[in-house]
Order: sequence, then C-alpha cells, then structure tokens
Amino acid sequence: MNTSALRKIGLSDNEIKIYLALLKSGTNTAYDIGNITGIYRAHVYDKLEQLMKKGLVTYIFKGAKKYFQATHPSKLKQYLEDKKRDIEMQEDDIDSILPELEAAIKTQKEDTFVEVFKGVEGLKYFLKDIIKTKQEVLVTGIDDQKYNETLPIFMKQYFRDLKKNKIRERVITIKRKGIFLFSKKAAPTTNYRFLEERQFNPTNTFIYENKMVIVTWGSPVTAVMIKNNEIAETYRSHFEYLWKIASSEN
Repeated sequence: MNTSALRKIGLSDNEIKIYLALLKSGTNTAYDIGNITGIYRAHVYDKLEQLMKKGLVTYIFKGAKKYFQATHPSKLKQYLEDKKRDIEMQEDDIDSILPELEAAIKTQKEDTFVEVFKGVEGLKYFLKDIIKTKQEVLVTGIDDQKYNETLPIFMKQYFRDLKKNKIRERVITIKRKGIFLFSKKAAPTTNYRFLEERQFNPTNTFIYENKMVIVTWGSPVTAVMIKNNEIAETYRSHFEYLWKIASSEN
C-alpha cells in the first residue's frame, strides 16, 4: 500500500504501521502491537497516545487488560476537517495581532530594499504583490509563453484580478512573427506594443508602485525585487520613452 497520503496529513511512519496493523488485526494489546509491527513497546504506547489524540485509535478493557483498535478509516476525513478548523482559528489569532506586529517593524534608514525570490512561488509572490498595490504595471522584455507554460492556472487568476481591480498593464515585447501573446479575452486590461529586435532589451522587468522586478529564466527561475522610488521612476521614464516609439501592431 502507498502510505504517502497518510504521511502528508501528518502521521509518522510508526503511527502508520500501528494504525494499519490495527485495521488488519482488530483489537490488540500494546504488547501484541509491538510484536506485529516490530516497534519497541515504549514507543508503541507513545504512538498509540498520538493516534488517540487524532481520533484514529480507541481502546476497550477486557478484564484488566487494555485493548486498542483502529477507528473506521472515514475518521481520517474528520481528522483533516479538525486540522482545517485549527488552522482557521490560528489564522484568526494571527490576524488579530498583525496590526501590532506591523507597527513594531522598525523604520529602516536605507531607502533601497532588495529581495530575491527563487522558483515558481517567487513569481507568484510578486505577481500577487502587483494586485495588492492596485496600480498600473509596466512590463518589458517579457516572454508570455514561459509564463503561460510555467503558471497556466495562476496566470488566468492574475489577469482576472487585474480586471477585477481595474489595474492597467502595458507590455513592450519584441516584434516577431508568431510570438505568443495572451489574448484580449484572457487579459482584457493588458495592452501590447512592439519593438524591432535592434531596439529590444530582452531583460524581463516589471515596474509598479515604487518597485522594479527583474526576472531571469534560469534554473530555477529567479525574481529580484528592488524597492526604491528613484530607481522605479528611472525605469518608468525609460518605459514611457519606449512606449512612444513602439508599434501598436506586430
């Protein structure tokens, strides 16, 4: 049996062994469970205690002896529901103290902040940040095909959120036959303009609010976010110059 699903919900290897042994054999003493699973008896008691807390094992007395038994496998779903409720309560607790935590952040003397994000989650992070700012985003050197292949579902959500928040996106890309572009239906608030290859800088940049993000498609993909008013304004001014000379037709 593939037990990876049980590990993913938080059961240890020994807990899985004990739980499966009880499902197959019915009621057993801790001594018998130790013999069946090969787990040292002191550890058996500890794991049985953990399984009982999760609602996956119960016990009965037969005479003076305690016998353990696994609950019905459907209890696994209930265990997950209980975990979800716990997480929701923890989120509420964190939400209640977030204002105080944010207020406690010391103001930095430096006016430039640099963050580096690696992998697909890094891409998602700054794209979500764009939505949070609710301000126009300027993009150059983009290869839409890579975003479409790497984040097929997320990009649909990204464009949906751009539209929902009335965020305008302007993109300057290379003038080339057959280049992949997101359709107007998929990205209704995105406008494209095109530059000849000799004018085109292939560096993928995003400019929004007071931030500039550079994306490099290495292994893994890396996003470098620079937060600085002057740098953002410099890149924004350069973008506007390119936008004026770029063609609206590919």
